[in-house]
Amino acid sequence: MPTYFLTGANRGLGLEFVRQLSSNPSNVVIAAVRSLSADLSTLQSLTRDTKNVHIIECDVGSTSSISSLSSRVSEILAKSGQKLNYLLNNAGINATSSDTSLSIDPASLQTHIAVNVLGPAKIVEALQGQLAQGAVVMNMTSGLGSLTVAKDMTKCCTYSISKAALNMLSVHQAKDLKGIEAVVVCMDPGWVKTDMGGEGAMIEPKVSIEGMLKVIGGLKKEDTAKFYRYDGEEVPW
Repeated sequence: MPTYFLTGANRGLGLEFVRQLSSNPSNVVIAAVRSLSADLSTLQSLTRDTKNVHIIECDVGSTSSISSLSSRVSEILAKSGQKLNYLLNNAGINATSSDTSLSIDPASLQTHIAVNVLGPAKIVEALQGQLAQGAVVMNMTSGLGSLTVAKDMTKCCTYSISKAALNMLSVHQAKDLKGIEAVVVCMDPGWVKTDMGGEGAMIEPKVSIEGMLKVIGGLKKEDTAKFYRYDGEEVPW
């Protein structure tokens, strides 16, 4: 009975993760959303007829919200006697996509670091006691967070900086979670047709999520601290 925890579950890639994972009744899915008072109608319609999805609140940009995460997740896991096999840090923002290195807004940079870097850091910290031996931690990054890729394509400066920082965080997490043989990877979902992807996106969410689930399902211990595309291709740092 594999157990999954993921953030940003009520929209975009997160919603597609829930759609695909919940279709298998043997999966236990803890779907975290920023606010339980938000419009969750689509998520709720997906899970109405299933008993394997649990919707909880977790604002990735709020350390106080994350601080109570462990107890909430523990209550759900206690019912099945399981630990988390997969922790998917999916939630993220790209709120000022037109900025450049010459027009970075300090407040925007702080917000992106809080949500895209500190959030995943504190979530793993909060849930480390609930991770199973050999658990997979996936941090959703972007090809724009690759320094190699950036040599040829610079865009979304603030977002790219935060994703490059997330990549470094992942390398540190891989080392710090060696005691439980956790596998920590960065994942580039590709340019997906979601609200965040915007105009020009080419990949259907179904294709991206199917690919990522296949990749994380086949990871081995020696794959920790690697950077992958949704199709399994390794991305240069």
